[in-house]
Amino acid sequence: MRLPIAPILTATLLLSWCACSDSRDTVLEGDGNNDGVGPPVTRSEVILTADKYARLHWTMSAVNRTGISCEGNFVSRYPVGNRIGMGYKWGGWNDIDDFLKKIEEGYGTGTGGGADVYANFSIDCVVGVSCTGFVSRAWHLYEKYTLCYPDPDIQRKFCEITHDIDGVNLEMHQVDGLKKGDAFINDVHTILFVYETREGNPTIMDSSFEGVRFRQLTWAYLASEGYKAIRYNNIKEVSNPRGTLTNPIAVNSDEFPFIHEGNTRDLVSIEIDRYSAAPTIVQAGPEVVYQLEIKSPGTVTMMVSDVKYEGINNDLHLLGSLEWSVDVRMATDCIDRADNTLTKELEEGFYFILIDSPSDMPGEYTLVVDYD
Repeated sequence: MRLPIAPILTATLLLSWCACSDSRDTVLEGDGNNDGVGPPVTRSEVILTADKYARLHWTMSAVNRTGISCEGNFVSRYPVGNRIGMGYKWGGWNDIDDFLKKIEEGYGTGTGGGADVYANFSIDCVVGVSCTGFVSRAWHLYEKYTLCYPDPDIQRKFCEITHDIDGVNLEMHQVDGLKKGDAFINDVHTILFVYETREGNPTIMDSSFEGVRFRQLTWAYLASEGYKAIRYNNIKEVSNPRGTLTNPIAVNSDEFPFIHEGNTRDLVSIEIDRYSAAPTIVQAGPEVVYQLEIKSPGTVTMMVSDVKYEGINNDLHLLGSLEWSVDVRMATDCIDRADNTLTKELEEGFYFILIDSPSDMPGEYTLVVDYD
């Protein structure tokens, strides 16, 4: 007996269950040697870890504004209320579980910048993650690393475990050599690179005074602020990742209900911008590709979740084949599309489902496919 599709979707959002593995990815060697500062880490692991910090939901209470153990000398820059993204702490690198636990216990968060911020209260009475702590967590480092300060007595600097990326010049907009999970760094801040939009803007994740966020900047801004591009020495490249036009994620009707959690911010593919079923709608964000095998005719229902109030908008596209026009980046065999739910009578055969985001609004989603 088939289960109703809506309760399945709700349950997966609560239980974070995934029906697929990543066994078909091929992991290659990194650019540098493992120097012991952290385990080998793939670019997808970097982005998906960082996104957990950027999408962390928590509530700022009145006691968090002053900190239960700050002796009245700390006042947060954050108002009381619900927030998304881990709070900022100069010099901090709390992990998610520890942050949430200490927020519940009444610790403060949302400090300003600079060591002198702790002149009137203890560094231990506030929690959160700094820009360097955030990148250290995203790169899965064993310890927090910091900016490349000229003081030789400061230990664990990013320049010791990274290298400049050949051929990248932000001022000249020479950025083809950048890959997701690389970073930008200057004398006061560091930023994690995600991808470049069709409009030519870098999407990034970082921890600044407002907390950890996914957002867009400009190359001109990065160049004017003196940023340079760096790459972690122990990054691991992946050849032919799952979810691309050449390596779709397999969906078999024998396995219905099929349930898969994904994240278009992971940027496994960014090839298709339009679909022939609605060619005027531009879907310029990253996409994830599924191959759907129907073994017996029936009414198939597909549902994808998104969280529009967080700026996440993932749409459904059902294709008869992966034929596409490279010139206009259009899938030319699109049967139908929908915002969240699509129901179709399908004969036996192979089809393709593409999860794509308009206006560069990628993010987490859950895909459910089942016979109606």
